[in-house]
Amino acid sequence: MTTINSNGNLVLLSEKHHPVTLDITYASSNNFTGKPIYKSSQCFLHTDALTCLLKATELLRPLNLRLKIWDAFRPLSAQHILFHHMPNPDYVGNPESDPCPHCRGVAVDLTITDRFGRELDMGSQFDDFRPLAHHGNALVSEEAQRNRLMLAGVMNIAGFKPQVTEWWHYQLPNVESYPLIPEAETPEGIM
Repeated sequence: MTTINSNGNLVLLSEKHHPVTLDITYASSNNFTGKPIYKSSQCFLHTDALTCLLKATELLRPLNLRLKIWDAFRPLSAQHILFHHMPNPDYVGNPESDPCPHCRGVAVDLTITDRFGRELDMGSQFDDFRPLAHHGNALVSEEAQRNRLMLAGVMNIAGFKPQVTEWWHYQLPNVESYPLIPEAETPEGIM
């Protein structure tokens, strides 16, 4: 297990060592800002969040389903950039006043894929900043509602809690008990 911060609680998540698919959105220009935000496509999580995430993968395994990760640990500098582009704390936390769970390594943005790697229908895309993306929105199809409920159930059983406005965002409870991690030093440089 590769740790990247001095107290050893932020670890590398990889497809080689973990049963997940990674598609780190903010390492490419394929995100709502239209430009890469991260310098690295590596994915990191707090060890507590990784333990819970691995429980979620085990719950999905008998169904031949897999988790696809879009975002996990986020450097504080990236949080500032994202908030500048979407200054609405219902969707992107204000780094000056909100807990910013991604910047603590205890939040993950994800979906479920089938055994062929196809994303299940969730009724909206990732980073859709409209009410359509909210949990419980009755305007999405029944299939999307079932898929959102399955994701919510699996993540809840594994120890995460949802963000009401984003069907893809899950975080550990007691976020503020985890320290902010401003930047992450990786083998590729500062993330």
